[in-house]
Amino acid sequence: MNRTLFIHIGWHKTATSLVQLYLDENRAPLRQRGVCYPVIVDRPDWKEIKHSYLFLSVLNKLGEPHAQKDLAICDFDELFELSIRELEESGCPCAIISEEGLSQATPGIAPLMGRYLKYFDKVVVVAYVRRQDYFLESLYAQFVKQKPERITLRFDEYIRRPEVVRRADYALVLGWWADVFGRENIMVTPFEEHVVKPDPISFFFTRLGLPTDMFEQAPVAGGRVHVTPPREVIEFFRYLNMRKNSFFVKVLCEYLTEYGGPTTNARYFSRADREKILQRYSRSNREVAEKYLQKKDGVLFEEPVSDIPNCAVTWNGLSPEEILEYALPVCGRMSDEIARLRHRVSALELKLHSCEHEKEKSVKNTEWLERWMKIVYHRALRLWRMVRDQKT
Repeated sequence: MNRTLFIHIGWHKTATSLVQLYLDENRAPLRQRGVCYPVIVDRPDWKEIKHSYLFLSVLNKLGEPHAQKDLAICDFDELFELSIRELEESGCPCAIISEEGLSQATPGIAPLMGRYLKYFDKVVVVAYVRRQDYFLESLYAQFVKQKPERITLRFDEYIRRPEVVRRADYALVLGWWADVFGRENIMVTPFEEHVVKPDPISFFFTRLGLPTDMFEQAPVAGGRVHVTPPREVIEFFRYLNMRKNSFFVKVLCEYLTEYGGPTTNARYFSRADREKILQRYSRSNREVAEKYLQKKDGVLFEEPVSDIPNCAVTWNGLSPEEILEYALPVCGRMSDEIARLRHRVSALELKLHSCEHEKEKSVKNTEWLERWMKIVYHRALRLWRMVRDQKT
């Protein structure tokens, strides 16, 4: 039996979580159709829909730093053996490993993952790439609001970081994977609306040649998993990160995204800066288009650069005074709502206490009634016996 492994490396912000969630929720029907989406974890309390522990074990093996200090004990050799055992026990001819962290600009990742070549007849690296200006905007928003390490840098500072610049150099990272798995086994898709259709999950299954008949049993759900909040909300989070108020960020993220103050959109770059960014990566994008998509024109992203409303110039955040002007009314409304909710909770607690009191009275009354019924029953029984004895 020929066995194929798909290693889905992301990139970030290309509907990876949506695909991973579907794969996680449908492990059983997938396995029935010969597709194994393994767990690959050495702990009983795993909660990841993707293969984060395997990725962190790769970083540990390479001696790369990461923020999750409690997972520094993840051992790649151990998790690799666990994954092989699970894949072999499944008996499936096809398997999927998915973790967008694998697209990190670290050259040692691909050689380590190359160990899987020994156990499969074919290994395909699946890569979705997003136009760099959109990618950098969304990536910044994600790392401001996500755990475990929320960044505090301004947008212009973040996108200048060398590791961020390299991460958006798709030809560089894909070249490392191609060196290990072969250029012919690198499956690249530009993440654009006219390409990834009708939806990311259906497209993923079709692109990889996976069984689409399972959609009859487990239909594809609409929506998005990680929605990028407006830029003002992200800026508010950044200020909270500076104060280490991690407890409040999760609550504020949900509240501000849905009920926040006046916002524009999630975009940062002006049209001029978008064109500069695409020019900076033009050689890299051309290389990807020609090498992996066999496009002679060298065009990787077909969507044209256009003007973005409210972005005549690149947006670089809010001053402390501006963040207060934005945040105070929102926090005021949130405080008012919290006060109303507390009042409702108090009323419900009072009602619950009253119900418990009534229940307690009812129980006492029931016990009293049962006691008197027993007395009446035994007295009636005694009287019946007396009458019966007199007759006999």
